[in-house]
Amino acid sequence: MKVVYYLLILASVYVLTVGPTHAAEDDHSDDSHAHDHVNEAREDHEESESTHAEISAGMAEQAGIRSKAAGAGILERTISSYGRLVPNPDGIALIRARFPGQVTKINASLGDSVKAGEPLASIESNDSLQPYTLRAPFAGTVIQRNINVGELAGEQALFTIAKLDPLWVELKIFPGQRREIAPGQLVRIDTGDAQHESRISHIVPQNSGSPYVIARAEIANAEELLSPGRLVSASIVVERIEAPLVVENRALQSLDESRVVFVQEGNSFEPRPVELGRTDGQFTEVLSGLKPGEHYVVENSYLIKADIEKSGASHDH
Repeated sequence: MKVVYYLLILASVYVLTVGPTHAAEDDHSDDSHAHDHVNEAREDHEESESTHAEISAGMAEQAGIRSKAAGAGILERTISSYGRLVPNPDGIALIRARFPGQVTKINASLGDSVKAGEPLASIESNDSLQPYTLRAPFAGTVIQRNINVGELAGEQALFTIAKLDPLWVELKIFPGQRREIAPGQLVRIDTGDAQHESRISHIVPQNSGSPYVIARAEIANAEELLSPGRLVSASIVVERIEAPLVVENRALQSLDESRVVFVQEGNSFEPRPVELGRTDGQFTEVLSGLKPGEHYVVENSYLIKADIEKSGASHDH
């Protein structure tokens, strides 16, 4: 009986000491799981914050961030060429003396603008010894002068007058390009300080020894800021391709080894990886990742990229 009594006492002591230990372990386990959930929630929140940017409308306006709706567009395939500006052949006049004689007066200098009928020079005829006046046949610019006072005027051209508005641009088209170039095609001309649009008017064969032909297009020059002889480059549009969804190339950024655009929803700007197709250097076709009508950042998208990368770097620390 005493043995049983002692066993009951030992059993009671075991329950009192071991039981609370397991309870403490269970409580500690619950605390650990709760802590894990808090960490996971914090990581999810930080990841969400680091993959998009929040910018108020006023701040976006001040930073020059502009968005536009994605939609269909035209991709243009172009061929590059180069050449020079020349006067319109129909607007050039070579002025010669009507009668041989001595030049007694010069009224126009190289580069002068003259009006129709304006005196260019006075010449004393060798036959009659009477002076007569050379006059401009139309309004234009003196682009050559080949005579001075006291010299004899014979059969040579004394002045060359040209109309400088419009000018022609003569572009060199080489054999590998010739098949795709035709009159009527749109051409964008870069004069170095301005862009001009025109259309190919005609194609002029060169002599047998030339490796190229000349494509001519007219270029407006109302203010006469352009001059003959100026070198230019040009892009000739040879094909126009309709694409169901395009974005402007300046909107594309690289982020986490992906090409992305930044999609705007209210004040939130989210990087959206996109699969890209054909491009013409200004617009690029979007195959997936963006839907028509969604607004994407066109101007200063790099500012949003920098903000997201900065946010991600701060969370890494």
